[in-house]
Amino acid sequence: PAMPKKLNATLRPYQKLGLAWLQFLDALGAGGILGDDMGLGKTITTLAFLQKKKEAEGKKPSLVVCPTSVATNWANESARFTPGLRVLLLHGPSRDVGKIAKYDLVITTYGLLRRDIDALAKIDFRCVVLDEAQNIKNASNSTTRAANRLQAGIRLALSGTPMENRLSELWSLASFANPGILGTPRAFDRRFERPIVADRSSPLAHELRSIVRPFLLRPKPEPSGPI
Repeated sequence: PAMPKKLNATLRPYQKLGLAWLQFLDALGAGGILGDDMGLGKTITTLAFLQKKKEAEGKKPSLVVCPTSVATNWANESARFTPGLRVLLLHGPSRDVGKIAKYDLVITTYGLLRRDIDALAKIDFRCVVLDEAQNIKNASNSTTRAANRLQAGIRLALSGTPMENRLSELWSLASFANPGILGTPRAFDRRFERPIVADRSSPLAHELRSIVRPFLLRPKPEPSGPI
């Protein structure tokens, strides 16, 4: 990876792999799903990516959408590891979307995304990150529709569980990251989901994996060391 100069941390090998992969997607003009599990540092990996983007390209806001329970953690980790990013925690009744242009990293929640989407959809973000992106696994719910209206140079979905129960959940995350990659929900159901559910050994399962694989990374910690 191209390492940022202002990073108050030493990335572990699997985190460097994640950073290099994010930079590869960015150069490709694509989005992706960072599907690592809890405790593997997807937050610091993403922050390192955003810090390097700022150093290379200058000031422009990026947006992180996350559950309320981890919003403060994003702000705290940025203050600790990437203090060069100016952070706005967008919450509370007095929140002001008009301030976003002054910041490098804007953090909001899924609930507020639904409320503020008309204003947020007008902003051209450098990067939009959905943390615990399984919140958009239902293609028809209001949270998914709001997320898909966001504009950004690169879209990233962070989730330890890109697919929990149905293939349509993978469709939702992959289609957020790269709109159109798997067609419409109806076409995906007809082409992939129903045939694969009926026959797990169908060659269509291999075809689907081949389409999604370049845009989904699950970093693994080195087996000899602690996480």
